[in-house]
Amino acid sequence: MQQSEQPGGVKSLLATVSEYLKLLIEDTRLNFAEKLTRILSAATLFLLLTIVITVAMVFLSIAVSVALSVALRPLWAFIIVAGFYIVLLAVLFFGRKILIVNPIARFISSILIDPPADKNTEEDV
Repeated sequence: MQQSEQPGGVKSLLATVSEYLKLLIEDTRLNFAEKLTRILSAATLFLLLTIVITVAMVFLSIAVSVALSVALRPLWAFIIVAGFYIVLLAVLFFGRKILIVNPIARFISSILIDPPADKNTEEDV
């Protein structure tokens, strides 16, 4: 009697394992789609904000230059504004790891890597 139950048990086990693997693959696909959507939406938002801020900075730079040209010669007013952007560029270049690379790496890793489960709560249960 045990011999007749064993093949059915193996078939049942194989069907369960097969169903589990299918569900695991589907879960992986859904997680990938979710994470890809989050990354692409963040990149799109960053691109749009960059464009809007760039246009705003151009108009603001012109306004500051015109305002400075009241007290200085117009050439010097525009040179001062350009100098400000050169200093800003140097700060960004030399601080790129702290200001740009690390925040982007933290953001991408927070999306792609799930935080580890707290081991203390599992031991208490």
